[in-house]
Amino acid sequence: MGSQNASAKFPMVALILGTACGNPATSRISSNSLPVDAPDLSLSGVAFARLTEGRVSARGTAERLDYRRAGARLEATRGGAVIHSSPPSAFGSVRFVAEQIEGEVANRRGVASGGVRLDASRGDSARTERVYYDGDYIRSDTKVAAEGPGYTVTGNGLVARTDGSAIELSSGVAGQLQAEARR
Repeated sequence: MGSQNASAKFPMVALILGTACGNPATSRISSNSLPVDAPDLSLSGVAFARLTEGRVSARGTAERLDYRRAGARLEATRGGAVIHSSPPSAFGSVRFVAEQIEGEVANRRGVASGGVRLDASRGDSARTERVYYDGDYIRSDTKVAAEGPGYTVTGNGLVARTDGSAIELSSGVAGQLQAEARR
């Protein structure tokens, strides 16, 4: 009788094992699984520094920072940074703050948006809603208010070289220029 019981249970055990070891496509994914493009590193309340040839080339803070090694991409919320140019530029170091920041560190490209403020150590300051950084250029396609030694201007866009050699406001430019900047 014991062997009849065992042989009657074998098909049931085989069915359970077959179901458990069967096609994984029918299984449900845990709600705790990571999204496909999850960051490699995610930090809250972070301070960071970027070193170039042993020197600090940029430093900053962010409420949240996500970093993906593939493409050296970063996304930051409520962040800001100070960028030290090498060789030194006419602007000196440039500090910026923004609500959202996305960039590709290795490619020297990025976008800052949401109440962007740029401040240069020589005394220049600009406010806009969005700024694009692309290596040697900073651009904006939104209204810009800028001021600095000898000028106060507004415009509906901006193109500037990061070395400070050229600043161009576009469309609807208004403001004041002084013949000689006060020092």
